[in-house]
Amino acid sequence: MSNRHHNTQLFALPAPPAGEVYIGGATYRLVRVFKHDFFAATALYEAVGQAEIPKVVVKTYRTQAFCGLGMEWLGRFSRDHEKAIYAALEGVEGVPRWVGCVGPTGLAIEYIEAAPLDHLDKPPAGYFDRMRQILDAVHARGIAYVDANKLSNMLAADDGSPYLIDFQIAVGARDDWPWPARTIAGRIVRYLQGKDIYHLCKHKRRLAPDELTDEEEKISRHRGLWHHLHRKITKPYRAVRRRFLRRQYQDGRLESPSAKLEDHHQPEKQTWRGR
Repeated sequence: MSNRHHNTQLFALPAPPAGEVYIGGATYRLVRVFKHDFFAATALYEAVGQAEIPKVVVKTYRTQAFCGLGMEWLGRFSRDHEKAIYAALEGVEGVPRWVGCVGPTGLAIEYIEAAPLDHLDKPPAGYFDRMRQILDAVHARGIAYVDANKLSNMLAADDGSPYLIDFQIAVGARDDWPWPARTIAGRIVRYLQGKDIYHLCKHKRRLAPDELTDEEEKISRHRGLWHHLHRKITKPYRAVRRRFLRRQYQDGRLESPSAKLEDHHQPEKQTWRGR
């Protein structure tokens, strides 16, 4: 089937990511694409020759239009937002190092030799306790991670060390905001930080129940009013979205422009692939 029949508007880029990028005085060559969705394409690049950081992950946010509307502004905003989050978290153990900007909407971070939790049969012993230390450090910098419900964002290295990636929707309050915006934002961030811990305890209850404490058991089952309202609103949306994507996929239209470069073991896609 020719590309003209593919619904490429559902992907961030109209074509695969750049074959080579230049970052901090070094040239990096594209190896493979981890993920390519509506908002961004995330890929592994390897240095050509010697470099301080031999492998980097480059996330290129959206550049192509959607329904005739230019969307590169969203890509720039998303990149700059995540860049600010990495700056706030500089030096936090378990958070990959920032490397630099790439093009108008891209960013690069160091590549970690590790596997996402949703690719593993079982997490390493003590994994969630160590991940809690990372989240506590992130929270101490005034940041709420927000995306802890996704196991694909939590990595485990060969020695069991945890890493937290993808700060696309992380949020933080700023001290230079005027009152009452500063106060309101602070309360929202603290609430979302609590949700980070809720999701972590939920994962621990499901994947490492023998390590769960009584307090963590209680946290993992307490959703709260706002959480219930959020589920009421987003659950129908997700169902409609998955049906749409499944139909596009079954019709042969939903094929990533970088499909030949992707790691096809992407568990999140199975929700609409129906496999």
